[in-house]
Amino acid sequence: MAAEDVVHVLRRFREALVPAGVMLDLQVIRPDPVVEVGGAPVCEIDGSPLFATADSATAGVDAMVATGLLVEEAVDDHDVLKHYSSGAELVEDLASKPRKLPPEAVPVLERLERPCVVRERCRLRRLRRSD
Repeated sequence: MAAEDVVHVLRRFREALVPAGVMLDLQVIRPDPVVEVGGAPVCEIDGSPLFATADSATAGVDAMVATGLLVEEAVDDHDVLKHYSSGAELVEDLASKPRKLPPEAVPVLERLERPCVVRERCRLRRLRRSD
């Protein structure tokens, strides 16, 4: 999605809010997501395809805050974990996504018959429409 499309969508969201209404903004943030097995890191997932869109959205929200259209009331950075029953399930799930595993990690994960977790950082922001 192009940056101007993101800004357009954000403005439409803001217009849909009642005066002083609240909007929650959830975004993925750096660093790249990490695949873990038993709490130990196995590899990183290339997050750049998702960060490109996320960066545009962040810039759009930041601009709306800077111009006073939205007020940022709270921010929470946290980990989000997605659980898989096996490495093969994880590889299959990511095969259709823009984010990619490192090629050398795919055969290792495909043979892994243990639960896996993808850990990624996210930011939740509480925004209020200002009028």
